[in-house]
Amino acid sequence: MKFYKQVMRTFVDLPGHHSLLIHSLVGCNMHCFGCHNYDEIVAKKHEEFFTEEDIIQQIQLNGYFFDAIIFSGGEFLLEKIEPIINFLNRIRSIFHGLIIINTNGTSPDKMKTLINQKLVDGFHIDMKLPYHLLDINEDKEIFQAIMGIEPTQHFLEKLLTSIELVIQQNSPYSQIRTVKYPILSDEFFEEIEYYIKTLNQKYQTQVEYRINEFLDISHSKI
Repeated sequence: MKFYKQVMRTFVDLPGHHSLLIHSLVGCNMHCFGCHNYDEIVAKKHEEFFTEEDIIQQIQLNGYFFDAIIFSGGEFLLEKIEPIINFLNRIRSIFHGLIIINTNGTSPDKMKTLINQKLVDGFHIDMKLPYHLLDINEDKEIFQAIMGIEPTQHFLEKLLTSIELVIQQNSPYSQIRTVKYPILSDEFFEEIEYYIKTLNQKYQTQVEYRINEFLDISHSKI
């Protein structure tokens, strides 16, 4: 596995915690509207990068500064599951804080495996659109504008499965997040919020839902 050669300290991604943010260079299967990381993390060819061993060394040397590690991307879960399991097991053996994964929700089977093996303490998962209400044909332009793709029905079902997995896990460290894209009407965000509220009621859970303001940083890097 390869990682961006700049790990970051963050106090806002997981409120109340000092987190080490690590970006995977595995790529991404979406190209979302206004993505902060696409040009620098996904599209750019990286001649220099951190390896798994480099990350382990960083944690061994500096892990005491943090009480959480967040893996982001791109889409970290595009990596094969066995290397992810082995890597997270190694981190568990040297770091006793939280492990969080940022994901777009396209790999529910991998998410379920990591939950079952207790290798992740929470997911920060994006729900970019009200997937449950949109049609892959009639709403093709909306998907293209926001996610940069034209999804299949199976693709949307995987996203909804992942959302439900996060709700069912009911981790106090998980978040379901939506960027308030300026090209969408408020109705989109209201429908997503209602959907998450309904799932929390269904499973008697309290997973946090956050609507994040859109930040136009098109002229700056992460």
